[in-house]
Amino acid sequence: MQFRLTSLVAALALIAAVPNPSAIMQSQDAPGLQLVVVDHGSIVTDRAYGVRNIDTQEPVDVHTRFEIGSITKQFTAAAILQLKEKGLLSLDDRLGAYVPQYAAARNVTLRQLLLQVSGIPNFTSTKAFTRLVAVRGTSVVLSRPGSFDAILAMIDRKPLEFKPGTKWKYSNTNYVLLGRVVEIVSHMPWEAYIRTHMFARARMTDSSFMENESSTGDMATGYVRYHGQLRPAPSMNGWAGGAGAIVSTATDLAKWDAALFGGKIISAADLRLMLTPGALPAGLPGAHYAFGWVDDRYDGQARFWHNGGTLGFRASNQIYPRLGQRIIVLANNSGSDADAIADAMFDQLHPQLARRQTINAAGENPAITALAKRIFGEFVSGSLDRSQLDDDMNRAMTPALIASAKAQFSQVGTPELWVYQGKRIKNGTTLYEYRVTFTSGVKLNVYIGIDAQGKVAGYLLSGI
Repeated sequence: MQFRLTSLVAALALIAAVPNPSAIMQSQDAPGLQLVVVDHGSIVTDRAYGVRNIDTQEPVDVHTRFEIGSITKQFTAAAILQLKEKGLLSLDDRLGAYVPQYAAARNVTLRQLLLQVSGIPNFTSTKAFTRLVAVRGTSVVLSRPGSFDAILAMIDRKPLEFKPGTKWKYSNTNYVLLGRVVEIVSHMPWEAYIRTHMFARARMTDSSFMENESSTGDMATGYVRYHGQLRPAPSMNGWAGGAGAIVSTATDLAKWDAALFGGKIISAADLRLMLTPGALPAGLPGAHYAFGWVDDRYDGQARFWHNGGTLGFRASNQIYPRLGQRIIVLANNSGSDADAIADAMFDQLHPQLARRQTINAAGENPAITALAKRIFGEFVSGSLDRSQLDDDMNRAMTPALIASAKAQFSQVGTPELWVYQGKRIKNGTTLYEYRVTFTSGVKLNVYIGIDAQGKVAGYLLSGI
């Protein structure tokens, strides 16, 4: 009885701590928003704010469906693991056994696709995909619907960007290909497999797919800001597949988390595998990426998370396993930062943890801190002093990767507060961690790895 009473008091405290996010919605340019907070298996906050359509002013409710973007990758990864458990495939199978027409990637393994270390180009970053997006009247549109063959045609003549398994680069193509593997092995369309083996098991009654949006009465309209105005954005119908085609609600995603972590989707052993990052050296991009999940820390707390973004939506699914808490945010504007909203909610729920992150941990090395700050500035400028890097880091820092890092690091603004979080040793590298607050309001973990010779062995902003 005492345990139940304590849990009830804690749940009520969580409800009281959640603020009205209208100010956050305004700062994030979100017309509509769904927010779910789960504490020890119970939904303690399930709220909807704003409108699902600006013109009609129809309000968002808890059943309004949003595109969840790349959170879809968790479902595709789970499908691959289910098929593995049935003995129908191996994670070390070569892609060529399933998609033989893609010759450049015939020797990429399914595991490398899951971990985003395949070297396969990201089709949504190609000029061919960018040219599909146009403005007609007051709306942004895609000039034609997509298909697996159309996606493959955008990248199948391009070489791999690096030797599979040696580097990490986020690529939606990886999970589109995994979706096709699910279809071939299960003899079912990917959507049918997900509906039967994921939605049904998790009792996700408000979830469907982009292809169903036109017949979904409770679908939110997605928006993109163009020339200062929020304009309706198109669904990526046919262009998302196993990488991002699910539409859902924050409540249904809470059911998904409960089913996945509750053993209703995959085995406990495969859940551990799903949450375990690859074997890349500490501090390198992707060192925290697992199978559709990122394993990192926020406010000093262990966290599993993934976000999602489409042409008109943003989503964030965050799990704090040691606290027994989950935060899910869905917004219907591609310019909104659902992660920042979820982070702000967590800070409001745990102000003592947030305050603690403004105090440096014991044992800070001022020279390492200065180095971490200097390297951040070098990435932003695009001019990296290679004399401070170890051999592996030097090889990894190709001109293309430096250019990509410059573009990504510049998005978060100027660092205004660096807080030392501590250090740990991983694979012979000392990994120093900082919590950095930027002028944009974004807060990220910054990691710098130093090898035994004092050289920089890795540098990572968690969340990018």
